[in-house]
Amino acid sequence: MSDNLDGGGDGQAGVCDAFASVLRSGRPQFNAQFTEARRVYPNLDGSAFLEFLRTDVDGLVQVVQQSHPEQITDLTLAAYEAGLELVGQKLAGPGARHPWIEEGWKRVLPALASALATAPARIIRSVSNALHHLANTPGARLEQWISEFERLGPQCGNVDTVLLVGQVLAWRAGLAHYRGGAVTAAGALPTALALSAIGAPSSADWPQLQERLKVNPWFSPTSPSEGDKESAGFPRFVAQAGAFRGFGGLFVEPPRVASSGQDFLVRSGDDCWLLTADIFGATFHRSSPAEFDSATQGSQLPSELRMNDSKLLWRKRPIEMPIDGLITSSAANPTTLALTSSLTHSVVLFALS
Repeated sequence: MSDNLDGGGDGQAGVCDAFASVLRSGRPQFNAQFTEARRVYPNLDGSAFLEFLRTDVDGLVQVVQQSHPEQITDLTLAAYEAGLELVGQKLAGPGARHPWIEEGWKRVLPALASALATAPARIIRSVSNALHHLANTPGARLEQWISEFERLGPQCGNVDTVLLVGQVLAWRAGLAHYRGGAVTAAGALPTALALSAIGAPSSADWPQLQERLKVNPWFSPTSPSEGDKESAGFPRFVAQAGAFRGFGGLFVEPPRVASSGQDFLVRSGDDCWLLTADIFGATFHRSSPAEFDSATQGSQLPSELRMNDSKLLWRKRPIEMPIDGLITSSAANPTTLALTSSLTHSVVLFALS
C-alpha cells in the first residue's frame, strides 16, 4: 500500500517531505497496520486511505512542523492509526457517510497545534469522538462547534484545556445534557477563556454568571442583562422539541410529558425518552415506560398562571402557544413548563424564570 506514497521530495506522493520521510522510514510498520486494519474493516480501501493521508494528515504534519518539528513522527503514528479506523468505518475519506470528521481534522486540529504536538493520539481521538457524537445528535450545531474551536484553539495549550473547552462548546452547540458538567468545566478555565468559551462579554462578572448558569437553564450568558428584564414566573415560549417520526423525528403519535427533577420524561406510543433542554438546545435520551409511569404527573404552576383544556393564561390573559388541539399533558419544575397537545408531535417548553 505504501509503495504509492514514498515519493519524498519529488512531488510524486503529493505530501510534504517530512511526512513522506516518516512514511518511508516506517514502511514495514505502516504496512502491517494497514493489513491488520483490513482484517477488522474488510471494506477498507487503500486508495481512499491514501487520499485521506494526502488531504487530511499531510496538512496536520505541515502545521505541527512549523512549531514542533521534533513531534512529526509521533503525530504521524497517531494520525495514521486513527485514520485507518475512521476510513475503515467510512467516517472519513472518499465515500464517508458525512463530511464532519474531515472538516474537523482540517479546521479544529490545526487550531490545536500546540496541544496536538504534545499529545497527538489523545487530541486526535478526543476531537474525532466529539465530531462523531455531535454529528449523530439531532439538532446539534456542528458547524458552530468547529468554528468556535477554530477561534479558541490557539488559546488551548494543553490536553486538559482542550477537553474543558470542547465540553463547553459542545454544550453551546446544542448538547443540553452537558450543561452541568460544562458550567463546572468553564469554572476550571482561566476567566478570560471561560467567558469567551460560553460566549459572554469579556466585561462580565464570571462568578455571578456561573451561579446564574447553575440555577437557570434559560439564562443566556451571551446577553446576561436581558434576563433581568423578565418577570419571574411569566411563561416565555423558549423551545419546541421533537417531531413526527414520518418527518425524521422520534414520535409516532402526539407525546405526553411528565416531570423528572430538572428534566422531563416523554412518552409516545410504547417509546419513552428523557428530555433535557436549556437555552442552547434540547436532547432526547432513551428511557422506559416504567420510568414514565412512576414520574410526577401534572404541574405545580406559579400562582398567577392558569391552564385550561386549550389555553395558557397569565393573570387571566392568554399566552400564545405554537400548538394545535387540546392540551393533553403538562409538567413543570421551578424553571420550566412543558406542554403537549392532541394534534402536535412535539413538546412545547416555556421558561418560568
